[in-house]
Amino acid sequence: MAKLFIISASRSDAKFGLSIRQISAWGRRRMVFLLMVVLPTLLAIIYYGFIASPQYVSQADFVVRGQTPQTPGLLAGILSSGGAAGGSEDTYAVQDYVMSRDAAQLLLKTQDLAQVFNIPEADALARFPNFYSGRTFEHFYRYYKRHIKAELDTTTGLSTLSVRTFRAAASQRIARALLTAAEQLVNEMNARQRENTIAASLHERDTAISRLQALNARIDAYRNQTGLLDPQRQSQPLLTDLAGLDTARMTTRVQLEQLRRSTPNSPLIEVLTRRLSALDQEIANSATKVTGDGKSFVPKISGYEDLVFQRQLLEREVSAADAALDTARIQADRQQLYLEEISQPDLPDYPTYPRSVADVAIVFVTMLGLYLIGALLIAGAREHKSM
Repeated sequence: MAKLFIISASRSDAKFGLSIRQISAWGRRRMVFLLMVVLPTLLAIIYYGFIASPQYVSQADFVVRGQTPQTPGLLAGILSSGGAAGGSEDTYAVQDYVMSRDAAQLLLKTQDLAQVFNIPEADALARFPNFYSGRTFEHFYRYYKRHIKAELDTTTGLSTLSVRTFRAAASQRIARALLTAAEQLVNEMNARQRENTIAASLHERDTAISRLQALNARIDAYRNQTGLLDPQRQSQPLLTDLAGLDTARMTTRVQLEQLRRSTPNSPLIEVLTRRLSALDQEIANSATKVTGDGKSFVPKISGYEDLVFQRQLLEREVSAADAALDTARIQADRQQLYLEEISQPDLPDYPTYPRSVADVAIVFVTMLGLYLIGALLIAGAREHKSM
């Protein structure tokens, strides 16, 4: 019996040693497969199953709306019938801002974003900073863009903001802060758009007012130069007097002719003759004041009327520019943009990441694909060499 037991034990040891050698030989033949496929898959299972920290995603939907000028016509209506065509450019601007360095800098200052991504419960691979990346702002910004997303649905025109952190409340808080910053950006865009819309009209009106003020100063200087407030009006009494003198001269001349015919020796003839001579002299003097040299009323009236005509034109220009400015302001008000929140940032009930099964499957399929590609390349090289 003892001999039989010893023989059985020796046979078992031999079989065990044979299996060890077979496994070792199989392992040596499959070393590359084990290192390229099995080992990364095992590491992925360990990390995603036991080490990876849960990450919560808070989402919010918003849309940027604005009044756009309507173009009449069927063709224009067809061309503008796209769901997001009206505000897509402004929506893209808001999305770019949410994903920009400026937004990251703002959150670092106002929401302590660096601490949000570096809490104690975050694992060493998922947190920031970590052992495999730098600590500069550019490294943080690359990390920021992986955890904060803003995407536009071109069919509906809705933008979806997604924020991923290690705590549900933190994700909701960061999403809320980003929406507030985006709304502030829209308000600044409105202010710039309004300023640009009315700037040209305001400049034209101010220019017209300045020209009118300069012309009024020229009119004042002309009045001081001539000593007349309104040469046209102030010449009216002189013209009236001149007309009266001319009437008196005609009357005197008629009377003188009648006396000469009826009573040639009348002493009144001498009186009327002297009166007619005096009237002629007075009329000549008055006419010189109206239509004489540069000191007469005619050039003064012409110069003043030219200035008044220019002032009337400028007053009309100022009125037109003021009406254009009002129209520009109304148009600017119609083109106001605003950010409308379709859904508020939610408070996630469960973590969205890591997706353990999917992530492990991705690692396995990726490494297996690389292994198979390498094996095919090596087999092809050997076959080519053997030929």
